[in-house]
Amino acid sequence: MGKVKEVIVCVAASISAYKACDLVRILTKKNFSVRVLMTPEAVNFIQPLTFSTLSYKPVFTDMFADTFINGRPLHIALARQADLIVVVPATANVIAKLACGICDDLVTGVIIAAKTKIMVCPAMNDYMYNHPATKINLQKIKEFGYQVISPSVGQLADGKVGIGHLAEIALISAKIEEALK
Repeated sequence: MGKVKEVIVCVAASISAYKACDLVRILTKKNFSVRVLMTPEAVNFIQPLTFSTLSYKPVFTDMFADTFINGRPLHIALARQADLIVVVPATANVIAKLACGICDDLVTGVIIAAKTKIMVCPAMNDYMYNHPATKINLQKIKEFGYQVISPSVGQLADGKVGIGHLAEIALISAKIEEALK
């Protein structure tokens, strides 16, 4: 049996953040080593304790925590450990930061410092998803080599149906397994 694959699940501030719990549970059951990072705003939607319980590991939310792993700053150590990093859900804000190289929180800092596979799963209101800036930012991160798992049409936070609904967790899980083969 080979090395256990390390997956970092990054959670951004979206109403669909709760769906990342299912992804963490599924990946853990499939014997991936799962580490969860959250943007500071994401904790307004779901508490780190939930992810910690599902992943059996501490959850990190603070870029500037006085934390080192093996003598390296937290964001560098995490970036080097990962076999794959997935952002689920990825907000327009996080996507814009990644497209511009802004790393002012732990999630974006780890991704910008990583030399591994990056998967981004957008989830947002349809107006936000269809905004020209979001389209340009998605194209830019694709050019960086990031894999984007497109959202589906579904019920959005405002109650209407439109594009921007987080892709199904089963699809995201399958894409992760495929990427790590």
